[in-house]
Amino acid sequence: MRRFFLLLWVLLLPPRQALAANCNPVTSSFCRGLGYATTSHPTGAPGYSLQQAAQLVETACSPNVAALVCRVVVPECGAEESSQKRPCRALCEKVKADCESALKAKRLSWPTRLRCDALPEANCVQGPPATGLHPPPASCQPITVPLCGDLSYTETVLPNLLGHATQEEARAALQAFASLMQVGCSTQLKPFLCSVYTPKCVSGSPRPPCRAQCEQARTGCGSLMKRIGSQWPEALRCEAFPTESCEHIPGFGSTQTSACQRITVPLCRDLPYADTALPNVLGHQTQDAAGLEVVQFLPLVKVGCSPHLKPFLCSVFTPECVSERPRPPCRTLCEHARSNCESLMNTFGFRWPESLKCEAFSTESCEHYGVGRGGGVCEPITIPMCQGLAYNQTVTPNLLGHTSQREAVVKMSFFNAMVQSMCSVDIRLFVCTVYAPQCSAGEVQRPCRSFCERAKRGCEGLMTSFGVSWPDELQCNAFPEDDCISEDRKPEMLYAEGVLAKLIAGGFSVRGKTLSIKTARLLLTFMDTDKTGYLDVAEVFKLEHYVAVVRREYVESYEKRNPPSIPLTQMKKALREFELDDETFRVLWSENSSERGIDYDEFVAVLTKLQILRERFHANLLRLPCDCQVASFSFKQFMKSAII
Repeated sequence: MRRFFLLLWVLLLPPRQALAANCNPVTSSFCRGLGYATTSHPTGAPGYSLQQAAQLVETACSPNVAALVCRVVVPECGAEESSQKRPCRALCEKVKADCESALKAKRLSWPTRLRCDALPEANCVQGPPATGLHPPPASCQPITVPLCGDLSYTETVLPNLLGHATQEEARAALQAFASLMQVGCSTQLKPFLCSVYTPKCVSGSPRPPCRAQCEQARTGCGSLMKRIGSQWPEALRCEAFPTESCEHIPGFGSTQTSACQRITVPLCRDLPYADTALPNVLGHQTQDAAGLEVVQFLPLVKVGCSPHLKPFLCSVFTPECVSERPRPPCRTLCEHARSNCESLMNTFGFRWPESLKCEAFSTESCEHYGVGRGGGVCEPITIPMCQGLAYNQTVTPNLLGHTSQREAVVKMSFFNAMVQSMCSVDIRLFVCTVYAPQCSAGEVQRPCRSFCERAKRGCEGLMTSFGVSWPDELQCNAFPEDDCISEDRKPEMLYAEGVLAKLIAGGFSVRGKTLSIKTARLLLTFMDTDKTGYLDVAEVFKLEHYVAVVRREYVESYEKRNPPSIPLTQMKKALREFELDDETFRVLWSENSSERGIDYDEFVAVLTKLQILRERFHANLLRLPCDCQVASFSFKQFMKSAII
């Protein structure tokens, strides 16, 4: 057995030519068609952002912008050693001058590392290749390499990505992997290797290998290679291959036949999306398989090392289903999750998994995950005062520079009394749009100047009575007048169904049990002071405050019982303020209790119903022609007649 592993280790050594070349295919779509097809930096040269380069090229601010940016950020293989493959200084200066106004208009900046004076003046690339100067396309040829003779395609084209000019060279290089394929460590190893060494010929061009197929092959065989002291060849780095070519492989891309399915993995059930499509990028064919692996990250999610960890993990293990296809994970989301959680993992002796390396993911789908062009990432609002608004996603740093919601909630405690007093109908929303600003596609939505002025006008008098003034950092002239959140927004006008949805979204539940639509109708009746049949913004806020108080009383006093409920004696004490006689209470109890007592939903319903009756009684007293109460009809009698 030892001799077998020793022989296997020798055979696994990659060909010298492949390692020396270290050339990878150009996978960035904005850098194709520029006269070269390989690069040593497929994910961007050190110090450069591939996303920033793409934004610059997409402006089309100069006819030569792609030729310049790509040859610097995604340089042609060997460009560091040969000035013939580097862009000229004059080309850089011309592009920079052409793009100055366009970049300013789009609020983009010229890459600081891209200095024109560092580029050569002669023997360099002056611009994009001239039309008609491309070499004629290679012709397809039948596959003669025995190992790849039984593929779904029969023709290849050379040279391949590793520079082999003939199939004989490719066959000799592939022999290094023959023993590994015989072991059967991965069913994807052979088709992946053949897609590299004898790529499919499509209109005279080689089809690039599929990244997901490479990752499955590496995952299956990497551990075996490590056992014998070898490693996955650098020339076959999966991050160098595109995801677009996976669409042509069943089970890896858009041609997959699996339909959307409801998410059943517990960790990912409460996402903004409810359906997923498999297999995912790690090759899990079922949600059961994905769930068994993602559960290992549950302690990290519970610790809360990053608000982006859970959405990133779910985008990998249960990706969103879009037109019956899985949406690919976002690299930026991965980077945010990793930067916040990796140090904690290292503290306990764990490392960020190789299969979740952020470089393996693209930025193409990042906008769908709430990632902006500037790198900002939307995250769920955790500040209690700002939950249950018309928006539920924010971004840090906020408008005052607070780098986390924990920091923001401490700083905004100054406004708690203002919000509770309802000195202005706009104060709560305005404060939240500053401390927990609305996030849309990773971009901050700022409040309008007029919105600030209205909130300030309503609360400044109350603040003065407490001897405080409007904060300097919230001066209204610092906010924009256009393209902002305005005070002219229409009230929410929530009906019973909307009230219930609002309370569920705001977390007003106990042990996962939410209020019923019947209770929501009682709450609507109680809070609808203007008798319109719906609740506006101010009434919704009062509703949330009322339910929060009742919920806290229930949780602190009764929820710890098993099962959680209120027994008869304690319920009678809780309703003492309503002056119910024994007969009235017994009827109320029999109508609303179960064998174990009164649960959370029934408790809220009973209290709300009694509050409504008390308000109606006092309202009728105000209509009497005198200031006296009618002795023959007391509040206790009114409650008895209404309930019994």
